[in-house]
Amino acid sequence: MQAALALPIFTAPARAGPIDQGEVGLTFLGYKERGLMKISEPIAWGHAQIAESWEVRASAAVDIVTGASPELISNVTGRPVQTVTGASVSDRRTTWDVKVSRRIGEATLGVSRAISNEEDYRSRAFGLEAKLDLNERNTTINVAYGQSADRVRSADDPTLDEPRDTREYLVGWTQVLSPLALVQSTLQWSRGHGWYDDPYKHTLTFYPDDAPAFALDTRPSHRNSLAWLTRYRLHVPSARATFQADYRFYRDDWGIRSHALEVAWSQSIGERWSLRPALRLYSQSRADFYSAVIPRPAPAILSSDQRLAAFGGVSPSLRATLQLDGGWRVEGSVGYVRNAGNLRWGTGSDTFETLRAYYGIAGVSRAF
Repeated sequence: MQAALALPIFTAPARAGPIDQGEVGLTFLGYKERGLMKISEPIAWGHAQIAESWEVRASAAVDIVTGASPELISNVTGRPVQTVTGASVSDRRTTWDVKVSRRIGEATLGVSRAISNEEDYRSRAFGLEAKLDLNERNTTINVAYGQSADRVRSADDPTLDEPRDTREYLVGWTQVLSPLALVQSTLQWSRGHGWYDDPYKHTLTFYPDDAPAFALDTRPSHRNSLAWLTRYRLHVPSARATFQADYRFYRDDWGIRSHALEVAWSQSIGERWSLRPALRLYSQSRADFYSAVIPRPAPAILSSDQRLAAFGGVSPSLRATLQLDGGWRVEGSVGYVRNAGNLRWGTGSDTFETLRAYYGIAGVSRAF
């Protein structure tokens, strides 16, 4: 479903031949939170269009995670704060996916498969997609279905092995507004059931007139969500640039409502270089069962995981692309992420601890 949401907004014309066109590449992602987690991810990917009617896309990646992870929320100091794990966390995730599509007249049918494995989580997913071009290919309608069967485990509890199943549906529409502008909008909803508790998160609350209370992270056994994503692109020939704007609204039955807005300007410089500065803004409300302290009486469902709190975020980034001879392309991106309670578009959770992170992406690819 992530692949369906990221459908290419421009499509290159096909060329005749056994392999009409394609591209392969290697990308490396580095991400580091200040004082917390560090992630490294090499990715190999590629796609090819075969005999004008077939297309194959595939990727494989390894996530290498190290660092300290927030484990306990405690108010022993008088104010709820995060306590991170004493020992360094180390984990590795391997994942791969493949998608095969075939064009039949003005329709395109696709099937995809994805597998992800890590020490405490396993995921198996597949998807189906159909697209239909209308109005001399100025309008495209697409529908998609995805299903995943996951297993949740814990490095701290070898007896934990619980299922989580999710079904996702998507409908989308892409419209060419003019030779220089187009808009794309998708609506995605999902229905999930199974184990959503985080086995690594706990809450410890001290009361001034009673014994302290300890609670495990406990969440509902279902999660239904709805997401609406709209993208707009406008090419400005006089400036040799393209304006980009994306907006995403999300809501679920846990009580979370979020808004994400990203604007970018892709500027060509000379014949080979392009720069893309971008700014992303984010805001979400808290989950109904989120609390940094354990109320009295203690509820059956409670989580102090601050990812479920009310907060906002700002993330500027810059990407540079260099086109070389022979179909080679080199890309590099740097970005900064800051999430804080006072960045929410409204009132944020006053117990949210500000998160600061940096990331970099470097990649090389070759078109053929």
